[in-house]
Amino acid sequence: MMQISQKYLPKKLEIKLFEIFFDSLAGLSNRSDIEKFLLSLISPFEKTMLAKRLGIAILLTRGYNQEEIRKILKVSQETVSRVNMVLNYRGDGYKMVIKKTLQKEQFEELFGELIKETLSLFSYSSYRKVPGIEAPKPSKKTPLG
Repeated sequence: MMQISQKYLPKKLEIKLFEIFFDSLAGLSNRSDIEKFLLSLISPFEKTMLAKRLGIAILLTRGYNQEEIRKILKVSQETVSRVNMVLNYRGDGYKMVIKKTLQKEQFEELFGELIKETLSLFSYSSYRKVPGIEAPKPSKKTPLG
């Protein structure tokens, strides 16, 4: 779990470090470089945590309820609620990234099959509750083939 030192930096130094950090991100122009840089900074756990938070925000934006999101992404109710609160009160960053992601129509590519697989573990009535997901059509084959 992430920990932050209880020894505070002088405000000027903190501001300068954030400037360097954000300028470093802004200077990266391709996915491979961004991935290398971020994975040098964060642990595998933090990588998963950040990706799940973005996934929660995308699913909330698409109209999924919190319980469905909890099951799909295997996260706690508290995590979903926290992301929902951030999205509603200070979520400009989330909204900017989600808009770009959904414009690229990556939603189905990212979550479509995962959601269908997860919901298949539940009753067919689960499908009716999820926007944009259709229940699988029953097979027209006879029981003997």
